[in-house]
Amino acid sequence: MAPSLQSPQTPHRNRRPTPLRPRSQPHGAIQLASVGYMLPFSILILFAQERLGLNGTGYGLLLAFSALGGLLGSFLASRLRTRLGYRWTIVSSLLLGALTLGGLALTTNPIVAAVLLALYILHAVVWNICSLSLRQRLVPDDLLGRVGGGARVLGLLGLAAGSALGGILGVIDLAIPVAVGAVVFVVCCLVAAITLPRGLTPDAQTAR
Repeated sequence: MAPSLQSPQTPHRNRRPTPLRPRSQPHGAIQLASVGYMLPFSILILFAQERLGLNGTGYGLLLAFSALGGLLGSFLASRLRTRLGYRWTIVSSLLLGALTLGGLALTTNPIVAAVLLALYILHAVVWNICSLSLRQRLVPDDLLGRVGGGARVLGLLGLAAGSALGGILGVIDLAIPVAVGAVVFVVCCLVAAITLPRGLTPDAQTAR
């Protein structure tokens, strides 16, 4: 009996989902989010000194407390992604970033500011985890390096633009870069809601 010429089937767990159209990739949101991130952080130390009344020690404590949001975000990211799917987890995290920056622009209370910054860092961690894992699901293996490199370049350009713009706006008022950052994240929410694919949830291998 002649041997079968059919190639063995690839197990389902090793299959990469069919790549989606380019507009489903989160590059636009990544670049905008990079701009929004650096707008407030380019002047954060001045904001803490002049608006929150903190000295060097107080600023260090502010950053240390905000890092707790990152720990919580790393714990929640996979759980939120499994429950809400990629699209709504990313959109919700960007909305949280907008709300926290909006609140930070309005407050002069260092305790309130610390809580808002912790929530902001939570959003950043969740957004980063989900956007990176989504890219790995949507992009074929042979293109992943080039797409990842392009996304990194866009992100760095966004950071540079946000830093420069934050410095310019901070000369006028230190609250302005923070408020503009909130507006940028609102735009990111809209971009993500429009461009990201609907109904894409982690497979069993990713959700573990």
